[in-house]
Amino acid sequence: MSYEHVFRNGRIVDGTGSPWYRGDVAVADGRIAAVGAVAGEGDTEVNLDGDVIAPGFIDIHTHSDFTLPANRDAHSKVRQGVTLEIVGNCGTSAAPRYGAAARSVDDWFESNGLGGSVDPDEWDSMADYLEFLAADGLSLNVGSLVGHGNVRAAVVGHEDRAPSGDELDEMRDLVAEAMADGAVGLSTGLFYPPGCYADVDEVVALAEVAADHGGFYATHMRSESDGLIESVEETIEIGRRADIPVQVSHHKAIGPDNWGKVRATLRRMELVRQREGIDVQCDQYPYVASSTSLGALLPNWAHDGGDDALLERLREPETRARIRDDLKADRTSNWDGILVTGVQNSDLKECEGKTIAELASRDGEERPPAEILLDIVLEDENRTMHVNFGMDEADVRTVMRHDLTMVGSDGSSLRQSGPLGEGVPHPRNYGTFPQVLGKYVREEGVIPLERAVHKMTGMPASRLGLDDRGVVKRDARADLTVFDPETVEQTGDFLDPAVYPAGVEHVLVNGEFVVEDGDHTGARPGDVIGA
Repeated sequence: MSYEHVFRNGRIVDGTGSPWYRGDVAVADGRIAAVGAVAGEGDTEVNLDGDVIAPGFIDIHTHSDFTLPANRDAHSKVRQGVTLEIVGNCGTSAAPRYGAAARSVDDWFESNGLGGSVDPDEWDSMADYLEFLAADGLSLNVGSLVGHGNVRAAVVGHEDRAPSGDELDEMRDLVAEAMADGAVGLSTGLFYPPGCYADVDEVVALAEVAADHGGFYATHMRSESDGLIESVEETIEIGRRADIPVQVSHHKAIGPDNWGKVRATLRRMELVRQREGIDVQCDQYPYVASSTSLGALLPNWAHDGGDDALLERLREPETRARIRDDLKADRTSNWDGILVTGVQNSDLKECEGKTIAELASRDGEERPPAEILLDIVLEDENRTMHVNFGMDEADVRTVMRHDLTMVGSDGSSLRQSGPLGEGVPHPRNYGTFPQVLGKYVREEGVIPLERAVHKMTGMPASRLGLDDRGVVKRDARADLTVFDPETVEQTGDFLDPAVYPAGVEHVLVNGEFVVEDGDHTGARPGDVIGA
């Protein structure tokens, strides 16, 4: 027998959670042709010398919706070993385009230095978007959820009100269209406007449509802090009433008063699975800091009507004072833990990499930290990103150990420099999977290697209903990652995140090398899942 590639003498971690075993893996015609003791030769023969060969990692929770069209090589993901990512999370997807964000998608590309490189006018529908991705190739596979925020903004706008009956029917039609076009499910961002204005009945009505098309429901819940317990119950209710598989996104507890609550929420998920048959699971990124827009720290009522309305409220002294008071009382007081990571206004670039506390105290300035934060949101037109250090390391380990948890970066496909490589983004964009394998598997022994790989491969593949990805077996798609378990690690940090990880040596997507000997090959063999 002859093959395109044969990997010899590897430690095969097959993605099922079973113990590793030593053997060979042969690849031909984009699929795994043989596993074990492989006779015959490959056009390419690679001696792994005991390194791990595993299924390509599946990043179940990402936000590469707008970065992939401009970075089809997906540098920061494939260099981690990721071969499939799911976009459209937290209620925001690239399509339907007219509801993607408070300002136009065109402005997003312009503000990130990418104007003219992509024409988003071509992807008003989910079909348009997925076809756009497929047309010029990708270095990894991709699938998309449809964002509830898009659908709501398209029909109701950014107003704090319930949809009328006709509007709800129109929203259901938009979800049905996106699912028919290839979306893998529905996502909500009930923490963010306009999703935060939706009640349970609205979400259930849309989740039922996704369920009818075989999709799942992923949610950034209404609260991951003081209302964590209640938000998990709301999520379970949606799954129960819509009869749909449920994915709790980036499960965590924010704020010292809430640390430890994940033990109760995870136990609650166990019980509803056992007693009611509700298919609820969760994903997690392995860090004690979250990341989102700085404006998300402002109270929901301040966002009613969209960004233009928010900015006008920040200019009006009395309303601004009310926003400031609500921010101080309700959202956060840990100014040392709020790190500004990305601004679009060039006059504010000096803020990147500094905490709100540092900005408030520089040059002897005596303005309150809350005022500094509001200034940045206003002057940057609510485009600023931040990292918030609000989680407990013990909780991270608790969630990671749990049988219902898989790995998801909550990050985007970025570059190391230039557009999409600027600012100080969360290091999860560059190192989520090596962080698990290096810190939590090798250094701390929180979970064994085989279990970690299962959480990155077979488990998310099962959630997506894919039986030919996420596992090393004959006839499966040849999405493969080779890494050195003794050296794999994230090499960047929160102040210098744009660093590719160490120890990831080879990555194959559909049988082609996209990373070879640690370097990106430029190949774009990725498929669009569902299209």
